[in-house]
Amino acid sequence: MMSAKAPSGDAAQKPHGSQNVHNRGRNRRNNNNARPHQQNKSGGQHPNHQRKNYKANNNRHSNRNNKPQLRSRNQISHAVLSNSLVEVSTSRQLIESSDGIQNRRRVMNRLDSMLCNWSDSLLPAASYADMLTTSSKKSTTNKSNHPSLLSFGSYRLGVHTPDADVDCLVLAPPHIQRHDFFDSWITVLKNAEVSDLHPVATAYTPVVKFSMDGIKIDMVFARINHVQLNWLAEHKLRLEQVKEEKKMKENSVETEFDQTSSTVIVHHNNEVDDELDEIADKIAEVVVSDQMLIGLDETSVRCVNGVRVSQYLLAIVGTNPTRLENFRLTLRIVKEWARVHGLYSNVLGFLGGVNWAILVCWVCKENPNAKPSMLLNLFFRTFANWSWPHPVLLAKQQLHPIKGVSSHPIWDPVNNFRDAKHLMPITPCYPSMNSSYNVGEPQLRRIQDELRRATKISHDVCFGRKTWADLFKGNDFFRQHANYLQVDIISTQEDDFREWFGLCEARMRILIAGLENPSFGTQAYPLAKFFTRKEEDGKHVSSFFVALRFAEDTEKVDLGPLIMDYLQIVNSWDGRKETMDLAINIVSQKNLPSFAFGVECSEKENEVDDDSTSSETSTNTNEEVASGLDDDTSNVDASKATKTVQKSPPRSAKKKLEPGHDSGTPSMFISPLKRAKIS
Repeated sequence: MMSAKAPSGDAAQKPHGSQNVHNRGRNRRNNNNARPHQQNKSGGQHPNHQRKNYKANNNRHSNRNNKPQLRSRNQISHAVLSNSLVEVSTSRQLIESSDGIQNRRRVMNRLDSMLCNWSDSLLPAASYADMLTTSSKKSTTNKSNHPSLLSFGSYRLGVHTPDADVDCLVLAPPHIQRHDFFDSWITVLKNAEVSDLHPVATAYTPVVKFSMDGIKIDMVFARINHVQLNWLAEHKLRLEQVKEEKKMKENSVETEFDQTSSTVIVHHNNEVDDELDEIADKIAEVVVSDQMLIGLDETSVRCVNGVRVSQYLLAIVGTNPTRLENFRLTLRIVKEWARVHGLYSNVLGFLGGVNWAILVCWVCKENPNAKPSMLLNLFFRTFANWSWPHPVLLAKQQLHPIKGVSSHPIWDPVNNFRDAKHLMPITPCYPSMNSSYNVGEPQLRRIQDELRRATKISHDVCFGRKTWADLFKGNDFFRQHANYLQVDIISTQEDDFREWFGLCEARMRILIAGLENPSFGTQAYPLAKFFTRKEEDGKHVSSFFVALRFAEDTEKVDLGPLIMDYLQIVNSWDGRKETMDLAINIVSQKNLPSFAFGVECSEKENEVDDDSTSSETSTNTNEEVASGLDDDTSNVDASKATKTVQKSPPRSAKKKLEPGHDSGTPSMFISPLKRAKIS
């Protein structure tokens, strides 16, 4: 086996200088070809050229990692590391038990029956009478009147956690309209005594949220046209046949007489039950082809695309059981890592489940034979060095629909100036829309910082210096910065709190974008976590934090104008009640509330280095920016939002940043432990 120093040793033994020059030239050319593509301020290289260079670089890393023995004898095998990942996912309860899976299937079957009965009730009187007279025949025509319930998201991909919700699509026949879904179907759900019912008909993708038997459901709706009725009928008929077969198997049980105890032993064939459940799941999750888009409006296309993207990702991964499980294990770990470090939230401008799934799928596609530990290592390293806004494409972008499908807007940064401003484009199947259009500069910066840190940790894990558990250790967010903006969403009533929280959360990206203002000398570092609690006075409170950094030459920062847009939007909401309140405070690091550090954090971890706090020991206070806003209040006292910045002592200003937090920060911004006084 060749040692790591063999190349240099071989080179030293070569007597001919011309050969050395030739080798140096060849190495220089190889390095140029393998160099990751860089950001070009004038627009960058041609996308095809960028993709070619990047792919060459990625293959170089993949080939090198496929032969760890050539790099170091101390590197742990990926088989051992992958087994460790399985143990981590089990210990962190990322895999649902068989009982939990069966409960989800029961809920889905119950919803399917409810939808069929609801659909029958909406049929015209004559059609309903005809259906009743021929119901015993189970005709295909009758089945065409019933909706299909298709799952997508984490449940469809098989990576859902025990507390995850189920995303599902109601594919309805033509006689059901969208207004029926948000009217009579809501009544059906109320009669079924579901909990946490919350229909959002005006959302970009209209959805009905509720919980049934402890399972959270997010349900969207799409109405197909008459052309697809036969397909819908055949699908429902196949599903009914499997369900009938399962009932027959359950009714026919094998018995055995035990002469010793004089008892009859009943044998249940659990393997047959599980096999039929899997068949039913496969039929229920039927492939929705591009032809299903014919006749759909733009809203229905968005709803159907959730199912199409999920099945598209599974098709890319392939049917090989090993590759599928490798994809699922890697995705589970990545999603848990993102949740722990406050990077998992589409509504807050970070990445959601489908975004992380697309990124993991891209890595699996490029490295189909890699084990989960290698896939995870490549994932962090690849996207920590990705040249955004270079898009992540799973396939060549489809510009035009198939024949018969109406044209829909697609992500087009060349001809659409709004699309050109997107920072982190991640696009799936047609119509290829940017699934991460919410990502802003502050969110992208935090994602890149955490990816760099994870890259270093995963590299150390491969050499035994750390374990996979280090990926999920408490986030250092509340020890990396000196000043924070704390947003408290408050309500005295639980039902009002849920509604008020939804509005404030949905608009939080506006607040984050406002705090990111180079002309004011501010940078924002948001954390995608809410700390929800019920206080002693009975108030329901949820706190959100944004870390603030200030430019080196900044003396005063007036935060009033930066948060004004957000305040005006939430204060002018027509649905706001007297029980709903909002408070925004500037908090220094040492005055952060204890709940921000979590139950595992000790008092020592909450402390800040003495040399970084000496300049403000007697002057820091919690100055309120806006608290207790009334319904008629749309302005905030700007004098309370003025921040006087005190220069840091030399030692604090030169304090070394944590790994992964120096390369992504402009030089004009000081270290995260710079102290500032609140005026």
